[in-house]
Amino acid sequence: MSRESQLSWSLLAYHPRLYVRMMMSVVIVATLLCGSALLKNQILHFSTRPSRLKLKTCLPRNNVAFLKTHKSASSAIQNILFRYGDKHNLHFALPNIGNHFGGKLSFKAAMVRSSPLNIAPNIFAIHTKWDHMEVKKVMPEDTVFFTIVREPTDLFQSLFTYSKFQEITGLSLHEYVRRVPANSSRLNGIFGYNQMSWDFGMPLEDMNNRSAIHELVKQADEHFGLVLVMERIDESLVLLAEYLCWELSDVLMLKVNSLRDKLKPSISEETRQVLHQKLAPDYLLYNHFLERFNQQVKDFGLVRMAAAVARLQELMMELVSTCNFVRKDASELRGGQKPYSNKVDGFESGGGGSCDKYTLTEKSYINVLRKKQQRTIAEKSAEVGDTEKCMVPLPGRCLLSGLSQVERQK
Repeated sequence: MSRESQLSWSLLAYHPRLYVRMMMSVVIVATLLCGSALLKNQILHFSTRPSRLKLKTCLPRNNVAFLKTHKSASSAIQNILFRYGDKHNLHFALPNIGNHFGGKLSFKAAMVRSSPLNIAPNIFAIHTKWDHMEVKKVMPEDTVFFTIVREPTDLFQSLFTYSKFQEITGLSLHEYVRRVPANSSRLNGIFGYNQMSWDFGMPLEDMNNRSAIHELVKQADEHFGLVLVMERIDESLVLLAEYLCWELSDVLMLKVNSLRDKLKPSISEETRQVLHQKLAPDYLLYNHFLERFNQQVKDFGLVRMAAAVARLQELMMELVSTCNFVRKDASELRGGQKPYSNKVDGFESGGGGSCDKYTLTEKSYINVLRKKQQRTIAEKSAEVGDTEKCMVPLPGRCLLSGLSQVERQK
């Protein structure tokens, strides 16, 4: 198999007419499935929704907030935002260290405002337990919001292995699902059942509260103009380009930080059914946004979508050829291309320059952006002739305190 074939995640070229027929079937089947979900009232309908997918006459959106959900291809989407913002010299909301805001705590605006990188951000794309009103406090008024969801059982299987549930608890996936209740404490205060609902901001004590779950879905429907679906990633990227008024070439991506197929734990049908019930909040969330996604694809136009997907795949194949990407085990990679976990594959670029940015790991790219913003702070201070004083005085801290003399002079 050729290297390009091995790299293809969603690059299978299919005939547009066949794609249209497939899409019509998918819409019909998905609607039927959603209507007969195991949990009653899985699909919620709300009369008030934000305007969405009507931005084609606008200028490219530079103020963007992305709720980065766990194990949902969110690192690949984050890389898109990092590359775009980096290319256009936009500013990012970044934590002082690491790649999370708050860990097990919900996001607070002070987590950005107390940072020595306190430049008004254009892009928010960092892992955090979401609090929409707090995120809005640090973002411009015209910010658009989006996120991504994944089929809940598949997500939990991936999370279970990637986050080392078995090593930490001593329980296999089957044993964990059988023994551990849905509202149990979370591993490291973060990981557990209903990961999407937790990422969206659901308190642990409300995971069995049906009214609270419905309210979470209602609020998310109002807050996020677009919700991507991992299982429909090509169409998701087309809608993302439309929503942000970006070019298709801006939303190309590699399947980074993805668990190797051979490491994904098997699951019996019996265990799957038990897990389905414990993941009720996530299924409510997922089914609702899958239905909305299907409608948005229909609104976009099936024939138009087929053409856009074909073009997206063509651009991706050209990029793979130009950059000569090579998929490798994490153990074979070094530096900024080496993933955090050896359970995922990474990529090596043979193209250099902008090609390398597609292969940078999350933490590596965050470090690149931190240093770039530190230099920006130093340069802006120099413009007012006061590089040794704080741009913005903060209690017990100078805004330039994170810079060395060498970095200030770059």
